[in-house]
Amino acid sequence: AAVQAAMKERREEVKEVILTDVCSFTLGTEVVVEYDEGKYEDGRFCPIIERNTVIPASHTERLYTARDNQTKVRVRVLQGESRFARNNLFLGEMEIEIPKAPKGQESVDVTYTYDINSLLEVEVTVVSTGESQKMIIKGQDNQMTEEEVKKRMEELAYLKIQPRDYEENRLVLLRAERMYEESLGDRRRMLDRYITAFEAALKGGDHDEIQDARDALNELLEDEEE
Repeated sequence: AAVQAAMKERREEVKEVILTDVCSFTLGTEVVVEYDEGKYEDGRFCPIIERNTVIPASHTERLYTARDNQTKVRVRVLQGESRFARNNLFLGEMEIEIPKAPKGQESVDVTYTYDINSLLEVEVTVVSTGESQKMIIKGQDNQMTEEEVKKRMEELAYLKIQPRDYEENRLVLLRAERMYEESLGDRRRMLDRYITAFEAALKGGDHDEIQDARDALNELLEDEEE
């Protein structure tokens, strides 16, 4: 409860520094995709912050290893709209070490935080170890000093709190999961549809979609409890 209270207080503090604008181009990274069982294609573009997203914004994508005993993950930061990485603008890259494991068992969370001042922070975290690395990419017209950049990114730290971690979302998920475990048949299948829709909205990160899906799930839970 103390942690949640602190988070709410922090959100109140930063409200006044938020300026509304949209991201002009999609920001993402290069990935390998499996297009058929056991068949892979590299050089594909994975959007992380999509064009026309209201900024400032922070989105996270979890990426998994594509090879057995892979020891490193390279994150290439790209801007553009093409499905193919080579057709998009290269902004920078970073590399992080990961433990050896069969493909798909190790993963990294790639978080992009983009600001109205053309500041892009890229943070890569190894899920299994917690090790992380960061880099800042500034737009050509950005004249902020390192100290100003650091202060601004600290102000935007609240954006990195994932929607699933907000108290109101965690509570409704716990309540829905408990009812699902107690249910059978059609009731369980209906709960599964609503829970899945809510989880998809949480992953998407759109505030209005999350609220609509949460309200729908809450309404279903209340109806089922009567």
